[in-house]
Amino acid sequence: MLEKTEGIVLHTIKYSDSGIISHIFTKKYGRLSFMAKGVRNKKGMIRKAYFQPLQPLSIEFYYREKKDLHIIKEASPLFNYINLHYDIRRNSMILFLGEVLYKALRPAGPDEKLYEFLIDSLDYLDNESNLIPNFHIGFIIGLTKYLGIAPSNNYSTHLQYFDMQNGVYTADPPLHGYYMGKEYSLLLNNFLESNITECNNMHISGSTRRDFLNDILGFYSLHLPGFKNIKSLKIYSEIYNRSNA
Repeated sequence: MLEKTEGIVLHTIKYSDSGIISHIFTKKYGRLSFMAKGVRNKKGMIRKAYFQPLQPLSIEFYYREKKDLHIIKEASPLFNYINLHYDIRRNSMILFLGEVLYKALRPAGPDEKLYEFLIDSLDYLDNESNLIPNFHIGFIIGLTKYLGIAPSNNYSTHLQYFDMQNGVYTADPPLHGYYMGKEYSLLLNNFLESNITECNNMHISGSTRRDFLNDILGFYSLHLPGFKNIKSLKIYSEIYNRSNA
């Protein structure tokens, strides 16, 4: 059955001499896996460059019910971003966030609110002219709401430790050991109560940002089976540190 939809590329690998397999979060069906033939052939109608991480596409494809792999007939960019693929710091952030989404999202049917959250976030990241050092953290924390693992924002002067295993603030450090100290628990509360612009205006040192991000990724790994080893984080950190040297 021939179908049309929008989708956001999560991850792409080579397949055969000229084809690819691409995992795409679609607006109509949620996460699906696709095969595109002739993409790495210079004469092919579908270009390999279309399948960069987090590139929104318009796709026409043969939907095969109860099959794991669907065949792309036509594809084209939905938007032509100005900065995401040409600004090295934003591009490295896109690689990192693309890997996070690839490992966090599961085939579970359509979710238009999540799709719009992703599109709006990418649009903001492309158009924001100021520095965006905290965008990726605000994005990952905001994403938890759509994944069903959002932290309970019950922070108070009496509840200052974030229990990462149970997703709530507690009066004392939990015995299981998976928790944030007072500084990072307060920082998490600040992110939970802020919009993306306010997140980017927070003044956070590089070391605090790095360690806090590792805690957030640790929270993901506790709640999402198979979520671990985000390889692109090292690349993003190196590029960010180099550009701020």
